[in-house]
Amino acid sequence: MGSASTITSTDLDTTRSRSLRRAAAIGAVAVAAANAAVWAAGRAADVSFLVTPLFGKAATQVGIVPVVLTTLIAFTVGMGLFALAARRSDRWARTVLAAGVLFAVVSTGGPLSTAEDTATGVLLAAMHLLTGAVFAITASRARR
Repeated sequence: MGSASTITSTDLDTTRSRSLRRAAAIGAVAVAAANAAVWAAGRAADVSFLVTPLFGKAATQVGIVPVVLTTLIAFTVGMGLFALAARRSDRWARTVLAAGVLFAVVSTGGPLSTAEDTATGVLLAAMHLLTGAVFAITASRARR
């Protein structure tokens, strides 16, 4: 006869944690690539990506590096907060998920209000929404 194996809650937590980290890494890379593609398509269509900061003097062009880095940072922070909340309870996880999506929607006001032209504002706002959508999908699938 073989010995019975037992699965402890620590084993389940470790497996769940690895699964969440893997999903977060895949989601981060996917949304960064998607936002980079939106930026590249915009540049190919001659979108300026010029924004004027609210308290700044001169317009600044948003390049691909800031697009990718801010996407990765925002997504990683969101997933980190989600992971912490998920360790506490399912209710906290749902709250962080909803807050992340709300943050993505509300943050579209930034590019829409500071863009030098409509196309720039729409594409930058779309990147915010895309990041929020991928966060929502990644976090909700990680909860299962």
